Amino acid sequence: MHIPVLPDEVLEYLEVSRGGFFLDGTTGLGGHSSLILEASPQNYIYGTDKDTEALVIAQKKLEAFPGRFTLFHSDYRDIESLPVALDRIDGFLFDLGVSSFQLDNPEKGFSFSKEAPLDMRMDKTQPKSAYDVVNTYSYDELSRVLKDYGEFDHPDRIIQQIIGQRKLNKITTTNELKTIIRRICPQQKTMDPLARVFQAIRIEVNQELENLERFFLRIIEVMKPGARIVIISFHSLEDRIVKNALKEAKDKKLIGILTKKPVTAQDKELEANPRSRSAKLRAAVKI
Repeated sequence: MHIPVLPDEVLEYLEVSRGGFFLDGTTGLGGHSSLILEASPQNYIYGTDKDTEALVIAQKKLEAFPGRFTLFHSDYRDIESLPVALDRIDGFLFDLGVSSFQLDNPEKGFSFSKEAPLDMRMDKTQPKSAYDVVNTYSYDELSRVLKDYGEFDHPDRIIQQIIGQRKLNKITTTNELKTIIRRICPQQKTMDPLARVFQAIRIEVNQELENLERFFLRIIEVMKPGARIVIISFHSLEDRIVKNALKEAKDKKLIGILTKKPVTAQDKELEANPRSRSAKLRAAVKI
């Protein structure tokens, strides 16, 4: 079951009780969106997501609020091309994490804990998959991915193992990739190298960090005065981008930052939803 992270904090920083138009850029299964709609009968949601399977579930969940939502199959970074008046939106929400639904769905191949095809595409209509990254990227391309998105200083041994194996047989499943990495990278409790490899490949496949800072700055520029933006990140790369974007917007006197430090899950939520432990929320209001 998917549990939206930091639900109370999202509602608080978006000020959903006042009523208005809200844009959920990462709708997922509709968890946050449904909470926003429940908070006030005056609320309306525009939602986007790249995952068509998730959108089908979200659509059914939000049918409890007829006439109060519109969903789009779209990358949130394309919202300016959608028929939505962004300067009328009262609150923007971006939950950048991979949902439990995606992690636990073996067909998607996001997790190394389940045997699955090497896929990792959030949007199944896009051509590039994890299979392509692992089996066709050059040494230099793999080095860029692992350094930039996996935060490896020296990924050479991992790359050598991958390239050596794929010369013998194509790497087609999560277990095959896991076996290759585990040969040289023992499991660790924190910052497990295997988790970092999977994270790096997933980010590359879905271009999750591509132009992300510029996107947030652009959205802040078009927001109306008093509108709020809430962004939840799940790893240091995302949080650094969010922090830098908000700092730049503040320096330009576009926003007031509402969270001096990132907001994290409290003990009660951590007990109910262990995956919330890495969530960091930052929020701002347009001046």
